[in-house]
Amino acid sequence: MKVSNAISFRVSKIIQNKRFVKDILNSIVKSSGRALLVGGAVRDLFLDIPIQDLDFEVYGLTLEQLQTILEQHGPVSLMGKSFGVLRVHGLDVDWSLPRTDSSGRHPVVAYDPNMRYEQAFIRRDLTINAMGLDMQTFELIDPFGGLQDLQRKILRAPDLDFFGQDPLRLVRVMQFAGRFGMQIDEKLSQLCSVMDISQVSHERIEQEFAKLFLQARKPAIGLQWLMSIGKFQELLPGVVADQLLWSKINFAANLTFHDDQEKLMMMWAIVASCLPQKNDQKFEQLHHKDLVPKINFMQSITRHDELITQVAKLVSYGQIIPEKLTNVQVKWFAVWLAPELSIRQVSQFLLIRYDVQRATDCAEQAARCGVLDAPLVALLTGKDLLDVAQGVELGKLVKRAYKMQIDQGLTDRLVLKKLVLGD
Repeated sequence: MKVSNAISFRVSKIIQNKRFVKDILNSIVKSSGRALLVGGAVRDLFLDIPIQDLDFEVYGLTLEQLQTILEQHGPVSLMGKSFGVLRVHGLDVDWSLPRTDSSGRHPVVAYDPNMRYEQAFIRRDLTINAMGLDMQTFELIDPFGGLQDLQRKILRAPDLDFFGQDPLRLVRVMQFAGRFGMQIDEKLSQLCSVMDISQVSHERIEQEFAKLFLQARKPAIGLQWLMSIGKFQELLPGVVADQLLWSKINFAANLTFHDDQEKLMMMWAIVASCLPQKNDQKFEQLHHKDLVPKINFMQSITRHDELITQVAKLVSYGQIIPEKLTNVQVKWFAVWLAPELSIRQVSQFLLIRYDVQRATDCAEQAARCGVLDAPLVALLTGKDLLDVAQGVELGKLVKRAYKMQIDQGLTDRLVLKKLVLGD
């Protein structure tokens, strides 16, 4: 089957914008090779969404022949050579030969330039990712009905036995379901329900959750599927999964954030806010012991200390902040949050998790007090007080000055200095 003119035109335009790729493809054809665009790029072409990665599988050439062609355009990375994958330095494109992988954490890889398409594509996780596009004829290679599954919004495995050899694929199914709003084939769900994911690394699982939270318009679809197969608590221990979580996580997914890191932080905060909580905590500066439940949860997800602290603080403070605050409380709140968070971010969390009015009031008051994005800048620093104290005493004096500045609403440096020194 030849793809439509619209898709072939789009592919051609993408190739033109990638340095050297067109020349490399022409060289492959001249050497009697055949290059297929494979994997997610083909899927995304039919979904009409931006293509993230270009992966080409080259048939009819040996690894050495392919390497020789690529070396005409720069140094070639050998990091993936044992897997039949090569990359020209400075060119974000993967070139590989068709291969088979044995099972286990350290698979033995065998690549064969004359392998049948069906045999080469069966190693891929899902049929929607097991399609190839011939870059010379624009013929679609689709041995497992991936295009039909894409149109029907069904996730199936080309081969259940092969799928079951890599438990990470279970988490990939979750994020694909959420990203593309797809249903999971019953046989695939049954297989996933009995797969052991205990040995999958935190980093790999975190990466799949990041794709779900950053790219899905309805990430709840993926989370609900985890519930249906009995894997939700294994991946998100202690989280109360209910309609509140589903609605809030989908709402947050479609908001605008400063960057991906802020969005990821907010999405994890929504999940962590569904952990069991104490309701008797006063609004005051929280210490490590107060954050421990949220920290423990996030440590089961990630090893990124900054993200752990951000989520723990955001959820813990968001759960105890009262509806009405004094200006002094707001100013101290900004200090307690810094340097990891700002009141602006807390306000956005309140908007998502609780209600609009509460979020608006918090943000507007912080803006009036000048602490929406950061705490007040200290009027007096150590340099201003070196003439009267040093060492520990100087530190105490600086802290006292800042406390007086906030508590008394002082804005004049000279007045503050006189008060601090008791003049």
